[in-house]
Amino acid sequence: MTKKGIALVSVLVAMVAVLMMALGMSYLAEANLSTGRNLAQQAVARQRAEAGIDHALAYLRVNPNFAETRSVSGNGYTGTITPLVPGEKYRIESTGTFQQARHAAVAEVRIEVIPTQRQNPLFGNGWISGGRITVNGGVDLHASRLHADKGYANLSGQIQVCDENGQKCKNLNQVSPPPITGGAGVGDTQCNASGTNRRVVCQGNQPRYQVCPVYQQPSDPTFTCQDAITGEIKRWDQAYRITTPNVNNLSEQALGVRVPSVIPDARQKNLCQVEFTSLDPGQPTELTRFLIARNVTPVGNDTNTLLRQVLPLLSGLRVCVQGNVTLPGGTTLNSATFYVGGTFQVNGSANLQDVKVAAQGGLNLGDVQATNSKFFTNGNINLNNDALFQGDSTIASIQAITFNGRANLLNNRALAIISQGDITFNGRADTHAFMWAGGQITFNGTGTFIGGAVSIGGTIRNGGGQFSIRNSNAENSDLPQIETDGGPAPRVTFRR
Repeated sequence: MTKKGIALVSVLVAMVAVLMMALGMSYLAEANLSTGRNLAQQAVARQRAEAGIDHALAYLRVNPNFAETRSVSGNGYTGTITPLVPGEKYRIESTGTFQQARHAAVAEVRIEVIPTQRQNPLFGNGWISGGRITVNGGVDLHASRLHADKGYANLSGQIQVCDENGQKCKNLNQVSPPPITGGAGVGDTQCNASGTNRRVVCQGNQPRYQVCPVYQQPSDPTFTCQDAITGEIKRWDQAYRITTPNVNNLSEQALGVRVPSVIPDARQKNLCQVEFTSLDPGQPTELTRFLIARNVTPVGNDTNTLLRQVLPLLSGLRVCVQGNVTLPGGTTLNSATFYVGGTFQVNGSANLQDVKVAAQGGLNLGDVQATNSKFFTNGNINLNNDALFQGDSTIASIQAITFNGRANLLNNRALAIISQGDITFNGRADTHAFMWAGGQITFNGTGTFIGGAVSIGGTIRNGGGQFSIRNSNAENSDLPQIETDGGPAPRVTFRR
C-alpha cells in the first residue's frame, strides 16, 4: 500500500472516531436534557400535590367538622379529606400531575382549639390602678372609667360621664352605677371625696362599687368577686389582672439585649455590625475609617461634619456604641438599631422611622419625630413638648419617664409609655397613648387623655379645670397580651 493509501485510511479512521464521539456526546446531551425535563416535571408535580394539601388545610379551617369524605381540586391537583374521627382527626391525600410526572402527598391532621392573642383589655379602658387614684380638679369620663384597688383621694371637682364623643354628659349622681370602682376584698382602702361625689362614690371610707382587684391580693385566697371587664363572678385570681412591667424582658424581645448590660449582651450575641467608641459626636479616626470603608470621601477632619456624613449611612445597620450618642438637629434615620452603653440624645428635631434603641445610660429625646420606633433604657427618659410618636412605637424605662412642657401626642394611635418607676407629665397633656407604670402616673395640668393609664402605685391628677379621659381600641405589640379562646383549627401531625 502506498503512503497516500495509508494516509487516507488513517484519516477515515479518525473521522469515524470523531463521528462516534460526537454521536455519543449527542446521546449524552439528549439524555441529560431528558433527565432535566423529568426532574422539572416531577418538581412541578410535587409542588402541585403540596398545593392540594394546603388547599385541604384551608378547607378544614373553615369546615372543621364533617363525617363524609370531601374533595378539593385546583390547577394540576386533586385531593381528598377523609374523616378518621369526625371533628377530631382527618387524613388528606393529594395527587399532583404535570405532563408525564405524578406525585402523591399525604398529611394527617388533628382539629384543636388554638388560642389567639389580644391585648389585655384593662389597657384602654381609662385609668386603672393597683393603688389609689387622686383627682385634684374636674374629670370628664368619655366612655371610660376609673378603677383603684385601694380607693380614692380628694374627689372634689366635677365628675361627668359622657359618651365616647364627649356628648350626652351627665353628672356623677345621674349615673347608676357610675364607672368608678374599687377593689373588693382589699385591705388598707380609702375613699375620700366631698359633696355629691362622696355620696355617689363612697360608702364610709370604702368605695361604694367594688369589683375584683386588678393587682392587690385579697386575704382570702378563695375570694370571689365581679370581674372588672366581663362582669362575671369569678375567683379573684381568675379575673383580668395587671402585672408590674419588666423592661428587661421587653428589651430582650425587641432588641435581644437587657438594658443594664446593653453592649456586653450585644457583643455576646454577635449583634454588632459596626462599632464606635462614641457618636457624641465621635472620634474623627473612627468616623473617617467608616466612611472610607463605604467608598465615601470624608469632608475634612471636623468631627461634627463627619458625623453628619456617617449618620445617613447607618440606616439598616445594627450599631454598637460604647459611650454616648447625640443626634444633631435635622437627622433622618430609617431602620437602624442602636446598642448604646451611655445615653442616647436628640438635639433639635430628628426624624426616625423604624429605629430601635437600647441605651444603658438614659434617653433625652428632645424634638424627636418617631414612627414605628422603640426606645428602651436602664436610665431615665426625658422628653419635651415637641416630641411626636406615630404607629406602633414604645418608650420604656427601668427608672422614670418625664414629659417636660406640653405633651402633644394626640396624633399617635398606639404609643406605649412604660416605666418600672413613675411617669410624669408637667404641663398640659394632650395624649393618645397607653401607659404602664410600676410606680405612679402623675398629670400636672389639664388636657385630653385617650387610651389607658395602668399603674401599680397609683394615679394623680393635679390642676384646675376639667381633664377628659377617653377609651381607645388601638393596640401596641409591647403591651401585655392574653390568650383568648380561638376557634377550632387544623394542626398537622404528619406530612410527607
